[in-house]
Amino acid sequence: MKSTEYKSRLNKLESILRDSHFLLQNESFPIHHFKSEPFPDEIPFVFKAISKEHFQLADKTILSSEGDIVAVDQYLTRNFSCKRCIDRERGIRSFLQRGRKKLLILHYSGNSGIKSASFAKRSNKIIFRTQEIESLFSELMQESIHENYEEFFYQEYPGCHFNQNSNSEQWQKRSIECDSQILETVVKENIKAILVLGSSAILRWDQEFCKANQGKVMSWNFPNQIKIPFLITRSPEALSFAKSKSEEDYNKISSEMKEHIKKLIKLAGDI
Repeated sequence: MKSTEYKSRLNKLESILRDSHFLLQNESFPIHHFKSEPFPDEIPFVFKAISKEHFQLADKTILSSEGDIVAVDQYLTRNFSCKRCIDRERGIRSFLQRGRKKLLILHYSGNSGIKSASFAKRSNKIIFRTQEIESLFSELMQESIHENYEEFFYQEYPGCHFNQNSNSEQWQKRSIECDSQILETVVKENIKAILVLGSSAILRWDQEFCKANQGKVMSWNFPNQIKIPFLITRSPEALSFAKSKSEEDYNKISSEMKEHIKKLIKLAGDI
C-alpha cells in the first residue's frame, strides 16, 4: 500500500471517529428505515415479572421527590403496553418525564395532522419537537414564574402515535381514554395542578371550547372524587410560529401565556 493511500485512509478513519464522538454526545444517530417501520428505540421491550421479589429490587424502584416508592420501572413505559385504543400505532418514547415541582404539563409531540414535519423522539431527554421550541418554553417559564422548566412533570397526551389523518372525534376519544394515564400520574406523583398546552388541548376538546376557556382555571374531575385545577394555554409551537411571522403576534401570545401560567401557579399554591 502506498504511503499516500495509507494516509488517506487514516484521514477518513479520523473523520469517522470525530463524527462518532459528536453523535454519541448528542445521542443523535441517523437511521435509514421504511416509512411504515418504527425506529428501533421506539420498540418497547416490556418483560413481565416472574415473582413478587422481582419488583422489590432496588434498581427497579422509582422514588418520589419525597423519597417514597411510587412505582417500578414499567411505570414510565406503561403507554407501550396500553391496549385502550385499538387503532394506536405505537407508544411515544419517554411519554412521562418526571420533575420535582408538582405541576404536570400536558403536551403532544406526535403527528396530529397539523401542518408540521414528521417527528419521533430520538432521546429520553427530548420534550418538545425542536430545540428552538424547547428554548422558547424555557424562557417562558423563567420569565413568568422564575423557574427552570425542567423542574416540572411533562406527559404526552395522548400517549401514543396514531394515524395523523384521523378526524377530531377520533382524537377526542383517544384523549379521553388516556385520562386514566393522567390520573395515575396525578395520584402517584401527588400532582397539584395541570397545565394543558394547545397541542394536547385541541385533541381533547373542540376548538370552540379551547378558545372560550383559554386562560381560565377549571377543575378536572377524575373518578373517586379527585379534582385537580387545570388551565388551557397556547402551545410553544404556536409561539414559535408567531415569532417567525410577526413580532407583534409573538409578543401578544407570549404575554398571554405568561399570565396564564402565573394564574395557575398562584391558585395551586406551593407546588
